[in-house]
Amino acid sequence: MPESHYFTSAPTGPLKMRAVRVRAAGVVLSMASGAGTFSRDGLDAGTKLLLETFLSRAPSGPQCWLDLGCGWGAVGCVLGCARPDCRILACDINRRAARLAAGNARDNEVALHAWCGDGAGALRAAVCDAVLCNPPVRAGNPTIAKLFDDSFRILKPGGTLWVVLRTAQGAKSWATKLETQFGSCRTVSIENGFRILVATR
Repeated sequence: MPESHYFTSAPTGPLKMRAVRVRAAGVVLSMASGAGTFSRDGLDAGTKLLLETFLSRAPSGPQCWLDLGCGWGAVGCVLGCARPDCRILACDINRRAARLAAGNARDNEVALHAWCGDGAGALRAAVCDAVLCNPPVRAGNPTIAKLFDDSFRILKPGGTLWVVLRTAQGAKSWATKLETQFGSCRTVSIENGFRILVATR
């Protein structure tokens, strides 16, 4: 099965759920992942860096944040635990992943609204203060570009898109494209081959 198999609306094969422990930004959660979802063995290093970098710099006060391509919900659940004052949204094209995200939020008593959707098309324009995304690189550049286009549309003026990408998988090129699209894109962290990009609407 190709490595991009998790980026599909209906993954095949049995779910084969497994228990995972998520530790990030001072939050520890017991969660469930499953076959046909991204990083089913636990929180991957790039996503952890994205989460911790974002939360260390996030503004105070109520915000609306979207976990775009949420997988089984690690980012959204950690955000919800760390910042219960914020409205947390999460979506994924993968129905199995979106169901797991909703279940993990419920089991951890996190106020998270998760749904299955192709990008953020279900949201109206200018509704989010921040979008966090670990894009599915192996799904191809057009897929990544659509996620970034959706982010641009749903962000409020001054809102930010936070992206984690490997330097070896085109992070510098995407930073240039985001600079052109958004008008501003900074690299705020580089660690273990990953770059955290922040594009401001």
